[in-house]
Amino acid sequence: MSGWNKSSKSILQNLALISQVGIMMLVPIFGGVLLGAFLDRFFKTGGIFLIIFVLVGVGTSFRNLYMLSIRQTRDYTDSEKPSTYVNNYEKKLKEEKRDKAHK
Repeated sequence: MSGWNKSSKSILQNLALISQVGIMMLVPIFGGVLLGAFLDRFFKTGGIFLIIFVLVGVGTSFRNLYMLSIRQTRDYTDSEKPSTYVNNYEKKLKEEKRDKAHK
């Protein structure tokens, strides 16, 4: 990946995030549908378990999205702090000094 520029990495990160959002929404909902349908057939109810577990799946999906947005916001906020820039600059200076010492 050394030939990739920052824009390409950003695009790939955004595609990964979109994929993650899709999976985090679909899996709980489909799981609720499957489990609800199975329980309705097993107990011979008229669809009550399907409705309950679909609602649980939708709720779980929104909870997952909320937690993902909180984590992404925290990561973005942490990367924008002035101390992050200072630490990155100091790390870069140390690397340059080390590279010069090895030459």
